[in-house]
Amino acid sequence: MSELVTERLDWEVVLDRCWWHRIRPLTYRHLRELPDGRIPDHVLSELSGHATELAIRGQRLAAVLEEVARYFQQAGVRVLVFKGPTLCRDAYGDLALRECGDLDLIIDRTDFEQVSELLTTEGFTSWWERRDKNRQVFACEFERADGTLDVHWDLAPSWFNYRVDFDRLWKSGTPLEAACPLVRKLSIEDSLAVLSIHGAKHWWERIRWICDVAELINRGEIIDWNRVDEAARQANCRRTVALGTWLAGKLLSAKVPVAVMERLDGTPGISGLGRQVSEWLRYAERGAERRRVGERFRFRMGLCEQPRDRLAQILRYLISRP
Repeated sequence: MSELVTERLDWEVVLDRCWWHRIRPLTYRHLRELPDGRIPDHVLSELSGHATELAIRGQRLAAVLEEVARYFQQAGVRVLVFKGPTLCRDAYGDLALRECGDLDLIIDRTDFEQVSELLTTEGFTSWWERRDKNRQVFACEFERADGTLDVHWDLAPSWFNYRVDFDRLWKSGTPLEAACPLVRKLSIEDSLAVLSIHGAKHWWERIRWICDVAELINRGEIIDWNRVDEAARQANCRRTVALGTWLAGKLLSAKVPVAVMERLDGTPGISGLGRQVSEWLRYAERGAERRRVGERFRFRMGLCEQPRDRLAQILRYLISRP
């Protein structure tokens, strides 16, 4: 970090990029450790203020999560928690080190009506009745003054062909707290798969998503890499998880075992996809919609596991063309 900080840096550009990539708190953690005078006071002040706001927001969201966990437990509804304050604690060890604006939950699709009624009773409102019937919907947002819930029954539109086995994910998880055994957080192996799906769905256009994978790997908890591969296989996302792990290891020096990195380097096409993401992060304009359709198509095809997955992407590509 010290070598990167020079007098020629345009700090407004730095702050803007940190905002876009959602890494202001991580940037502040490193910049504040540099000797006095290296960083302009206004830069440290802005980043410090943002970190304080994040900590307060994280505590508020954590309190909302504890509250809704009790609702689900009392109603007998199984729920999985991912990202949000849970990821802040498990991967970063601090609510102030990761930007999060809502709470993400996974439910069994058959429980949606009960979940919707329960949350509505507790003061949340949703856009479900106003949704576009022609859109591929895999989640529903519930809002309340003190927090927003994104309730998922799938992790991506159907043309991605990822598979979510809620029963398996829930059984592999661990209770969020002893008093609410029905509300669980994902196992670390399943978390790596889910985070990789999320990043790939959004073209890995924000460094924060790669940081999530890297920090989870680096936390020191023992990861069963055979279970990671099995979780990815069952979710039909082995190449997606391979890319997420490759990015964390190559770009952010995550502590991926040497044998795993060697296997990833030897997996056809993964290093090429990684270089494509690196180029997007470095040069591409904001917004996936600004990338060429053909470029996006090749990226999606590169992540496909089976011929039927490639067929789904081809059909999606043809339908989306003007």
